[in-house]
Amino acid sequence: MLIVGIVGSPRKDGRTNQLVKAALSGAAEAGAETRMVYLVDYDLRPFTGGGSADDAFTFCPGELSEICCQADALVVGSPVYWGDISGLTKDWMDTVRLPRSNGKWGLGIAIAGGSGKGLLSGVQSINHWFYHKQMRCLEAAPVSRFNMEVALARLRAQGAELAQVAAQPAPFAGETADEVWIDCTAAYGEVRYMRADPVDEFMMLAQQLVALGQGDEIEAARDELRQATTLLAEGKRGEAGRLAVRCYLRLFQ
Repeated sequence: MLIVGIVGSPRKDGRTNQLVKAALSGAAEAGAETRMVYLVDYDLRPFTGGGSADDAFTFCPGELSEICCQADALVVGSPVYWGDISGLTKDWMDTVRLPRSNGKWGLGIAIAGGSGKGLLSGVQSINHWFYHKQMRCLEAAPVSRFNMEVALARLRAQGAELAQVAAQPAPFAGETADEVWIDCTAAYGEVRYMRADPVDEFMMLAQQLVALGQGDEIEAARDELRQATTLLAEGKRGEAGRLAVRCYLRLFQ
C-alpha cells in the first residue's frame, strides 16, 4: 500500500513540508509505504484552455501522473495565498492524469502562515478536488501558525488512520461514473468545513489564539469569544463574526 504526499509549496523546507511529512510519518508507523513529492521539482505548466481534459493532461509530466495513479491514498498539502491554495497546487490539480478514482482516499492540508485567514477556504479547495475526482476524504487539516504544533501531532494520528482506511477501499455506490455522483454528493454533504464561511474562519482563529493564552488582553478576548460562541449558536452569524474579529485583533501579533 502506497501513500503519496504532495507538497504544493515552492519551498521545500517550509511549514507545508513539515505538515505533509507528519502525516506520512504516521502512515509509515502504521505500516504503509510512503513517498514525498515536491511539485516544484516537476515541469508543471498551467493549462491554457482551448482543449479537452486529455489536452490538459499533457501539461503535467507523465511520471508525476503515474505516481499519483499508483498511490492508494494522497496527502495534499498547500500554503494559502490570498485565501486559496497555491498556483502550483492548482496547476497540478488541473493537469494531473488521475482518472475519477472512486473510493481512493485523500487528506487535505492548508497552511495559512501569516494572518491565518484562508485556512478554511484552502482546505475547501482541496476537498472540492477530491470530490470531483470521486475520492473519499478524511477530515481536512486547516492550519495556521497559531495551531502548528497541535496540527503536527494530529496529522501523525491522521496519517495512521489514512493507512488503515486506504487498506480497505470504499468506492461510492453506482454502476457508472454518473451514478456514482449520487452517493458521492451525499457523502460530501457531511464533510466538515465544506460549508464554512469567513465567520467560521475567524471563530477558528480566535479559538486558536485564545488557546495560546498569551497577551495582556487575554481575559477580554476570552469574554468576546464566549459571547461570539453564544451568538453563533443563536444563529446570529453577523454579530458573532464581529466579535470573533475583535477577539482575533486583540491577540494577533
